[in-house]
Amino acid sequence: MKKVFYHLIRKPTFISVLTAVFFSYIIFLAVYKIFDPPKIGSAYNMILEMLLIVSVVPLGLFIIDRLLVIKINNIKLTIIEAILFGGISLYYFLVVNPF
Repeated sequence: MKKVFYHLIRKPTFISVLTAVFFSYIIFLAVYKIFDPPKIGSAYNMILEMLLIVSVVPLGLFIIDRLLVIKINNIKLTIIEAILFGGISLYYFLVVNPF
């Protein structure tokens, strides 16, 4: 268990940082919903539920990332992740959905 937290804190990667930001955003929205409940018929409940359902994907990427950081150097892994996600986002914004 100590090894898991060591790799999480001492060896951050691109995906682990994005996953931490995503889950902190979900926690912020959940706490905000507790103190300021939405009105009946509001879409806010649906948005939070969809974020929780979609959070399976970042969690899966996070688990794969943590398994890879044990075998690969974290700096090399971060560069590979940045190039991969940069290429995917460039493809999406330039080819699939151009401005």
